[in-house]
Amino acid sequence: MAKSSRKKRLDRARSEARRAEQSRRRARAERHREQSEHYRQLLDPGTQPAEVARLVAAEMADTLVAGAIARMRLDAGVPAGELAEAARLLLLASAPEPSALPGLGVLAFAASAAHAAGDEDGEHRHTAAMLARTDAEDDAALRLEVIRSIAAIGHPGEAIELIEPHLRDDPDDEHAAEIYATAVARAYEDTEPGELERAALERFAGRSGLVALRDAIGGYLEQTTWGEIVRNRVEEDLAKVADEDWPPADHEAFAALAFEAALSSAGDRDGDDGDMDPDEVIERDRQEGPEETALTAFAADPSVPPALAARASAWARHAQCGVWQLADPVAKPGVWCTDLVSGTRRYAEFPAAALDAAPPWTVWLGTVGPVDGIWRASGTGVRLSPAEGDAVAEYVDQAVSIIAQVMIGVPRDEIPEREPIRFGRAEPYGVRWELEEPAGEQYARFASTVTAALMTELAVHVTRYRATPPRLQNTDGDPMLLIDAAITVTGDVTERLLAHPDFSREDDDDRTRIVWWGKEVPAAQRDTMLAEVRARGQHPVDEPGEPQRWVRGHLTLGDGQIQVSVNSRERLNRLVRILTQLGASPAVTAEKHVDPALDFAWGSGTPAAVAGAAPAAEGWEKSWLDERVPALGGRTPRQAAEGDVANVGRLESLLRQFEYQAGLAAFQGTKGIDVAWLRAELDMPGPEQD
Repeated sequence: MAKSSRKKRLDRARSEARRAEQSRRRARAERHREQSEHYRQLLDPGTQPAEVARLVAAEMADTLVAGAIARMRLDAGVPAGELAEAARLLLLASAPEPSALPGLGVLAFAASAAHAAGDEDGEHRHTAAMLARTDAEDDAALRLEVIRSIAAIGHPGEAIELIEPHLRDDPDDEHAAEIYATAVARAYEDTEPGELERAALERFAGRSGLVALRDAIGGYLEQTTWGEIVRNRVEEDLAKVADEDWPPADHEAFAALAFEAALSSAGDRDGDDGDMDPDEVIERDRQEGPEETALTAFAADPSVPPALAARASAWARHAQCGVWQLADPVAKPGVWCTDLVSGTRRYAEFPAAALDAAPPWTVWLGTVGPVDGIWRASGTGVRLSPAEGDAVAEYVDQAVSIIAQVMIGVPRDEIPEREPIRFGRAEPYGVRWELEEPAGEQYARFASTVTAALMTELAVHVTRYRATPPRLQNTDGDPMLLIDAAITVTGDVTERLLAHPDFSREDDDDRTRIVWWGKEVPAAQRDTMLAEVRARGQHPVDEPGEPQRWVRGHLTLGDGQIQVSVNSRERLNRLVRILTQLGASPAVTAEKHVDPALDFAWGSGTPAAVAGAAPAAEGWEKSWLDERVPALGGRTPRQAAEGDVANVGRLESLLRQFEYQAGLAAFQGTKGIDVAWLRAELDMPGPEQD
């Protein structure tokens, strides 16, 4: 049957559409190959200036990437004179008429070339033209990128001066803050900073503006009724800890924290705020509108000098009370910090005392706010370990959820009560924001309000927790003590040990390494682990033919000596008894150990130091990789590393706690756990730190 005319037309249309799409794909592929070749030539130091000018004009006349290309050619060894010649030809080709204005890419290339040639007048002429272009187009985002390029060229001080007014007006602009942070870091790393760079670094480090604000608020409190309101709030908090057996320094620190919290607390509307929970106060303010605080009252008072009023207003509107994770708490000159509750990220100046001897992954419970556009930590706060930070963040997050439910009208009897802070058992909030997007500005403000309301309560819980010694036990119920010991024996004990039901070879090809097995793994826990392995689907897993058991220790047999790694005194004594029963006449000749109950910082549940212990490949680290770890749900670290995102997150959280503990040990002059070795064995290099 012949096709209808309509069918033929449809077939022709489809055929033509396919050919057109194929043609477009071929054109895109050809264009991609052409661009790749052009970029290759641009990065080739042998490409002549005229060809460089032609390629830049063709590919990036209006993109700031051209400036980076100029700097990359310079880094590749191209003489500054050749770069300047390429810029001259590029400018001539791009703007042959005096009235014509070159594109941003052309100007960026020319500015970088002028900087390399030492032509400051030419460089500033080109950068001024770039800024004029963005102003004419009223493109604030593009202006920020031009400022970034000015810092990259080699003038971070100039870039900082240009961006500071923007940050004073909008300190929450994360894009601008990141560019500012990069410029400040460049100025800090410069071995010979110029006058503008030195001035910028002095402004960044200077806390005089914050000190002046505090002093002025102190005077304001003395002259107004706010003084009595703040004093009453502080006295209420101090009364709660009056009977605590704390050192005087801890009481003083708590008083300072209570005072800072009182400055940002709402006025006593009904005289009963001290008896209200944070959720009740926030719900009341939601219904009746937020009441004045000492800080906002100070900012609104017409007698306050405008500069101080502006600082107070900016702090009241933008400051954020949070649980701040400091991945790398070394001032360079600022520190990147991430609020574990909201995911907000800030580049802030911290006082030296807050960062003194702070290991990686330290957490700071306190307030960070803008002063003249620069984010600064108030200096009043509590330093936490990563594990403590997880627990506090989880508690605050729970409070935020409960208060949010109250505010939207969920009946009280349907809202769960707040649980106690789960020190040592919290979810790994320290890795949360590497897996999720930040919660957003509105949520961050709400979380900040809740954190501030809970601040003194959180400080009390943390201090009490630290005063309670940890109770750490192994799978036999023994108090944990990590031990590496040498035991002398008579005769060859290998066969005698292997004949014992609790010992077997670790490796069939290595007679010297023996595993000491302990109690049987409970059936329910064994089935859970098997189900997880099968769910991964990587290899078929058969039901084990014999009961699975925990590992008690690892033995390495030598000539008349055994090296043993165990995690309790009882296990070492038990092993000696077994060797005695086997007729080996054992004697412990050397012993190195760490007591977790003493050396784990603040009861965090991770080893602080293994001073003088065996190398990682032979000691505690090696044993830990194949131990069932409660914090990993009974999995071994190797199993967790191969698991889903949740398991890997929990393992990463533990490794960060180890890095924190190792940092503490290093500050004390002792050796910490070799986390780098553990990461290599687990194929978990860890996140890059700022």
